[in-house]
Amino acid sequence: MRILVHGASILPGTRMALAAAGLALRGHQVLWSGGTVPEWAEDGPRPLSGCFERIAGGLGPAWHQAEVVLGAGRSPLAAAAAGWMSRANALVLDLTVAELRRWDWRARWAWDSLHALGLVPRASGEELQLEPPRVPLERLAIWSDEPPAASSRAEHPDTEILERACERALARHRTQGARAAVFADRDGTLVVERGYLSDPEDLELLPGVPEAIHSLRAAGLPLVVISNQSGVGRGFFPLSRVYQAMARLRQLLRTHGAEIDAVYFCPHRPEAGCACRKAARRRRPAALAGAFGVRGRQAARRPDRPQCRDARGAGAHRIRARRGAPARRRARGETSRLRVRRVCGRRRMDPGERGPRPLGLDPTGPGPRRGSNDCG
Repeated sequence: MRILVHGASILPGTRMALAAAGLALRGHQVLWSGGTVPEWAEDGPRPLSGCFERIAGGLGPAWHQAEVVLGAGRSPLAAAAAGWMSRANALVLDLTVAELRRWDWRARWAWDSLHALGLVPRASGEELQLEPPRVPLERLAIWSDEPPAASSRAEHPDTEILERACERALARHRTQGARAAVFADRDGTLVVERGYLSDPEDLELLPGVPEAIHSLRAAGLPLVVISNQSGVGRGFFPLSRVYQAMARLRQLLRTHGAEIDAVYFCPHRPEAGCACRKAARRRRPAALAGAFGVRGRQAARRPDRPQCRDARGAGAHRIRARRGAPARRRARGETSRLRVRRVCGRRRMDPGERGPRPLGLDPTGPGPRRGSNDCG
């Protein structure tokens, strides 16, 4: 995602400020307009090249293009105006109950001018349900229980919640009904498989992957990466290393003009019995499809192992992709390329179906948390 942060409306040290900077650590392109940029952790990673840029405030966003604009509820009109200038389509605001009660018609007009979503403190959830504000509750979600970190971190739950909120706000813009999507594994499907990959420098795209992603995007299909990263649960590397590798994946694809829409992964050991593991029955494309307005039969999954044959049982199609060069082609020096061969299913995907799943005022935030046993 290409994200514009309206720094002038966001107070330093708030959840929104720290989580917005954390998105840059996850490989998203973050443009920070005005205000104060949070400090990066002294012992932690820094954003990769091209993932963070400080731009001028005021009319500065007019010279850049973004998909989502982030701001605060105390200045919704200014944040929306920054979004208009940058041609953004979605708006995510850090809100409090007091700010929502004070909003006049201009603030509500700014909110409705973009596909907006708000994040409120967990303590405000019950109050908003008892006395609903003048914005739909299904367009509000809740920050995490954990206190804000001293510095921006990719692995903090607030960064996860903000990332999911941006994805859902964009999904509301892209479709008003159900659509198709593709769920693909990372290792061995998009990148060369290297066992427990933890060093971002070891990540190498398979030939043909950028072109395949271009084809999917041209067909209007969002690409969601799902992956098992049990090296975290086994103690081989920390959770932060997975985010660094995923950020490197986004950066490599971006050099070819390709983008992925979302990343989900399970950090637990296989025997942990969690619901977020890729091969688990509950961890299926249909369970993740709500964030993208996708019905189960419209979710196409690219399996990488025999245990992923549950795609059809989950109500999803399977994509058969050709990868690896046969021996006779390798003998001629031909390289392997990833090509989508066909979709296996009982009926065709119909992007015209309706029935998106609303977000709602969900205490777990706008999407399943990575590393949680409740993300299926």
